[in-house]
Amino acid sequence: MSPAELEQKAERAVRRGELLVAIEHFEAYLAQQPDDERIRVRMEAVRALLQPSELVSRRRPEPAEAYQRALGKDPENALLRERLTELRALVDQPRKADLDGAEKLDTSPTAPGGSPGPGGRSEKAHAASFAPLPHARPLPREPKELLEELLERVRTGRRG
Repeated sequence: MSPAELEQKAERAVRRGELLVAIEHFEAYLAQQPDDERIRVRMEAVRALLQPSELVSRRRPEPAEAYQRALGKDPENALLRERLTELRALVDQPRKADLDGAEKLDTSPTAPGGSPGPGGRSEKAHAASFAPLPHARPLPREPKELLEELLERVRTGRRG
């Protein structure tokens, strides 16, 4: 693909909000035309729009280096400095889960079939979901009495 086509695709991706795709097109362009400073600056501007978590998801060490280069060119840019700090914090986070600090699950023994014994969570949920509603007296047929009964049920929060 020609550099002009790659630039065009990158700009379209930016307009669609597909910033990672745009950066990939810019990188392909720069692989063919490494001395094009205009495209390099544009790519850095698009990269600055990304959140640090989006850059980390690419699993490449390059984003931090790119932010460092951009910050070298514009040391007063607070946004670049903030994003670089966030990116480094994300990279430096520990990878292992803290299992000792996790919530402990109930390890009560289960029935031989693997289901909880009587009174277990599933049984309680089933009973609550499918419990019959309390029987109310039948609704009157007379319109005025029907309306009064329905209003009373609404007032007391009764169903049925």
